[in-house]
Amino acid sequence: MIRLCVFDMDGLLLDSERVLYIKNGMEVSKILGRPLSKEFLCSLMGNSWDIYPKKVLEAHGEDYPIDEYLRLYWERIDKIIFHEAIPVMPGVIEMLDFLKEEGIPMAVATSTIYEKTMACLKNAGIADYFDYVIAGDMVEHGKPEPDIFLKAIEHFGVEVKDALVFEDGHNGAQAAIKGGCPLIIVQDLAQLTQEDFDKSIMVIDNIAKAIPYIKEQNETTTGIQA
Repeated sequence: MIRLCVFDMDGLLLDSERVLYIKNGMEVSKILGRPLSKEFLCSLMGNSWDIYPKKVLEAHGEDYPIDEYLRLYWERIDKIIFHEAIPVMPGVIEMLDFLKEEGIPMAVATSTIYEKTMACLKNAGIADYFDYVIAGDMVEHGKPEPDIFLKAIEHFGVEVKDALVFEDGHNGAQAAIKGGCPLIIVQDLAQLTQEDFDKSIMVIDNIAKAIPYIKEQNETTTGIQA
């Protein structure tokens, strides 16, 4: 039985990867005369933010103006996060409304830090759906380690097998897999591997497509218990 749903945020609940991180990464790098491609920036999505500059330097040389890039990048990003609403991904409101009606608790588990996570959720108008939010600065080991999902599940006191994780990226998928969590992948921009696909329950392109699966699981379990 599904007793809890745990969601990544960026690229899963909110279209932040496309309209925020990738768009501004391309624009800032172009201003500096050292453009980063969309494909490269997509490959960074889902990593913890302390890894981001390391990946840029590894791929584009130690002489890359990373400090100036990050200064301009975060200046733009923070202005949007704290003052604008990032679009919600397709099917999200339908899924959240369904879970609310069913009385299934919901949590967010994201690599983004807590202050920015809450700003994003509130500005998008979906913060009140969630019973618990755990962010990247609240765990010692970020994704792809399973800590963030396991701590979210522990908060609710449910068994791991009864907590359904929704992810769109490789590191998040690996975190769920390592933690033994049932996983549904909602595929968008982030790069994934065959193992991610093979070890997930399903791979969908709209999160609302998982609603029939949740209904089926809980109706079947209820029927057995009765």
